[in-house]
Amino acid sequence: MRLDVPYVSASSDPKQQLDLYLPRETKPFPMVVFVHGGYWSAQDRRWLQPVLGTYGNVGAALAHRGIGAAIVGYRQFPQVQRGDDSLDDIARAIRFVAQSAAKLGADPLRIFVMGHSAGGHLASLLAMDPRILQRNDVAPGTVAGVISVDGIFDLRASLRYLKADQVKVMSTLFGPDDAALAEHSTIHHLGSDHPPILFVDSTDDEEICREGFRALRELAQRDANAEFVELDGLGHNEIIIRAGMSDDPITTVVARFVAEGRGR
Repeated sequence: MRLDVPYVSASSDPKQQLDLYLPRETKPFPMVVFVHGGYWSAQDRRWLQPVLGTYGNVGAALAHRGIGAAIVGYRQFPQVQRGDDSLDDIARAIRFVAQSAAKLGADPLRIFVMGHSAGGHLASLLAMDPRILQRNDVAPGTVAGVISVDGIFDLRASLRYLKADQVKVMSTLFGPDDAALAEHSTIHHLGSDHPPILFVDSTDDEEICREGFRALRELAQRDANAEFVELDGLGHNEIIIRAGMSDDPITTVVARFVAEGRGR
């Protein structure tokens, strides 16, 4: 475990740091860059870690399966006023992991990106919109695949389900009009050329638009590079909190996706 690793050399901002969880025996190992959620605002890569283990538990669970993990911090609202700034931070973290792969013992051809909740939205958007990685000098093909867990995929449809303060954050970062919200919505990019993407839905998730997930599932069925998995009986945060526990389903799903190497 290596904590507080800066991924932007000229920055001392703790939000532009990541924590590494690396397997000891398997080399070269695949890497997962994990993006936490929090409605794009005021959360941290060590959210409730002393109490619930998040999000270090995700890194430890993956490392136990022979998969390296980088738990990424990134700037959020109100520190930034544009969602593109958050996306750029995550892209820079991916670039850092790719450039450091040999030194870490990782396989540079097996770098995956995983996100939960708002992090799932950001991770999937990185996969769907190649301009984000390009403007941050991430080489084409660097991302072998993406796992989006309980993500927010249709920003415009989500307006009806979010609280007023959440709507304000989303509109500030990705709005203000419907066209801008659509451009920053994964569901409007399905069918385009993108790396393999796995959408995971915890069916007891009370925080995410169920209507949006139904629409996403239908679209994913027509996208050869998209897969949709439902995990029954889990809530929005529970699916991540359980990572590393004896009844942990998400790490099994992620490990299977990574092992299949659908990105290559």
